[in-house]
Amino acid sequence: MRAAIPSFLVAFGLLTGCATSAPFSTSTAPEDRTGACEQRTSEVFAITGEIDAELARCVRESFAESTRILVLNSEGGSIEAALDIAAVLQGRNLTMRVEDECNSSCANYFLPLARRIEIGPEAMVLLHGSIDPWTIDRMRSNKPAFMAMQARNGRSPEQAETDFAGLISKSEALATRQAEFARDHAVAPGWMLFRMPGSDDIPGLVNHPTDVKAILVEERMMRSCLPNVEIAPYQQALERHWTQSFRRLGLLWERIGPSGRTVCAPS
Repeated sequence: MRAAIPSFLVAFGLLTGCATSAPFSTSTAPEDRTGACEQRTSEVFAITGEIDAELARCVRESFAESTRILVLNSEGGSIEAALDIAAVLQGRNLTMRVEDECNSSCANYFLPLARRIEIGPEAMVLLHGSIDPWTIDRMRSNKPAFMAMQARNGRSPEQAETDFAGLISKSEALATRQAEFARDHAVAPGWMLFRMPGSDDIPGLVNHPTDVKAILVEERMMRSCLPNVEIAPYQQALERHWTQSFRRLGLLWERIGPSGRTVCAPS
């Protein structure tokens, strides 16, 4: 599946928490992607906006032990921060409600921890990949472009070399951490769009869309990839609002492919 995983430039932003990961937004509100968390009631906690270190700190400090429902509205963000938040959410047996969107790192690391997932009538879940060996291999192969970019930003060759080594080191550490997360929580490789170097194939998926930037997760795919999670029916609402409406044109323009017959292969 070409271009499902972000380029090294986007990956760099995700690693540092400086880039949005959502290629498409469902929100009609003014563009304010700042992350925030809120303990709305003793049982309801909400995560909103871009996932970054500040949001992770907010969750660690504010999440109440009495929480039973997690409301999500996030375009994704930093892998590291998302895994930090996942460490708080794990083992809570939460019902996770996607109000508007749960994309990228939100979908990768939060939804697999749910006891039950509820998708709002106008909401979407997008997957575009993870920090896997394919991504790191592409980072290495794009080193000349990275060095040129750093030179344009006034970095010396020595500084750029140090920056690149740091990027690779952090990427490898996060890849190891993600692998541990997937192992500990039995997350299907297909959910992470996990690939190995040298091939665009995604061994953990069957019938996946090609030439897309992101996959719009339909109910069939979610059920196959997250078999241990209770999924509230949402396919009809998704079709009414997205895949069989005029909004599908927006998805196609952004190269977002509905998952259709895509399913996670049995492990």
